[in-house]
Amino acid sequence: MNKTNQELLDGYFQGRASDEEVAELEQRMLDDADLRQQYLQEAMCETDLRSLALREENVVSMPQVPRKKRSALILLMGAAAAVIAVMTIISLNDSRAETVGRILSSELAGWQSDQPTIAGAEFGPGTYLLQRGVATLGFHSGAEMVLEGPARIEVVSEMQVIFDYGNASFHVPESAVGFQVDTRYGNIVDHGTRFSLSLGEGGDEARLAVNEGEVAIHHSGGEVKHLFTNETALIDGKQLRSSEDPTAEGGLETREAIVALGTGGRETSIIYYDQYRKNRLSPEFLMVKHQDPNRAKHGDPGQPTPVDRRALIAFDVSGIDLEKIAEARLILNAVPTGLGMVTVMPKVSEFGLYGLPDDEREQWPNSGLRWVNAPKLEDSTRLATFPVSRAEQRAVVILDTPELLAFLKADQSGEVGFMIHCVTPGATLVHGFASSQHREAAGPVLELVMRERN
Repeated sequence: MNKTNQELLDGYFQGRASDEEVAELEQRMLDDADLRQQYLQEAMCETDLRSLALREENVVSMPQVPRKKRSALILLMGAAAAVIAVMTIISLNDSRAETVGRILSSELAGWQSDQPTIAGAEFGPGTYLLQRGVATLGFHSGAEMVLEGPARIEVVSEMQVIFDYGNASFHVPESAVGFQVDTRYGNIVDHGTRFSLSLGEGGDEARLAVNEGEVAIHHSGGEVKHLFTNETALIDGKQLRSSEDPTAEGGLETREAIVALGTGGRETSIIYYDQYRKNRLSPEFLMVKHQDPNRAKHGDPGQPTPVDRRALIAFDVSGIDLEKIAEARLILNAVPTGLGMVTVMPKVSEFGLYGLPDDEREQWPNSGLRWVNAPKLEDSTRLATFPVSRAEQRAVVILDTPELLAFLKADQSGEVGFMIHCVTPGATLVHGFASSQHREAAGPVLELVMRERN
């Protein structure tokens, strides 16, 4: 048979194919994956055309040209194509019916959601967690919300949002009058306006500012208050009240006076194999690594591997009255070093902060320190532990344990030294904490809250 694949397909779908031609088409499809794909595409196209025809009103059914009896393979492929086409149509229709808006813009936005969250994507009812960045959501009702992370919302419909926490501004045109924002303290019903809302994840009040128009606040306690252009309000679990902050900037929390100490350059990293020190350590980072001995190519399983690293830091407390320290916090900024692979690491690695002995062993040099001459882990005291996730290598670590406070108060030398050690055996990744020379993040800081003696 000299007919081309396309001629056989045309004849089949137009009802002109003979039994021999149907058999030939079936045999060719068994041997040719591209032909099978071509058949499915044409079958889907035919199904789509029939679906469109069924939507037209006053359609007169025309008698169809009888087709030759189909083989089992042809019937199976035709059914598969029809199912795919119908499911595609249903999916598109249902998707549009279930969506309530579209993501208009995404500015370095990092989402956690089971729905599409890229700019231009349609979104439907559900819970959305914006971990960072700014995103603009446009609802089908016409309302727009600009959301700043970290924030968590639940989209109920194109006219209702449950606002858990975050910062947001809303523009509600006439088409969306009645748009409702629910908070833990009550509901905000818009009457055509622009307003902003701020509510912390662990905060005890919400700040509301009307930039233009009118909103009605329905407090959970039953009180109703209307706000107009340039008016602001504070809402908590007990009441809602007018705010004395006309600019809606918010206020800073009052903190106790603290003494913040930097290392002043008293910081270094050490590596087990001294010959690696020049090209595997950087003054920008306090590097820490504990490679699993089973993954290492060399070395005694009972000893550190050649590329193991630890970090040492120290603070001058000679001018501090240690007896007056009421609270102490050591702050570290975890930063990526760019060395090693994240994907082969445990999901979470645990680190330990160790206090160095209060003697000559804490008098280590700031540069050129060899592992063999450095303070030993076994001679140090564990003061705190903390985790670092492989998925979030940039993080602020705040350590404020009772052991840290007691260690500081017991110092006799005027300098307190610490070691940072990775407890969890890992693979290739080199963990990093910003040193005082890091170009972006702040180096280690020791914060002390001082109080007068009773």
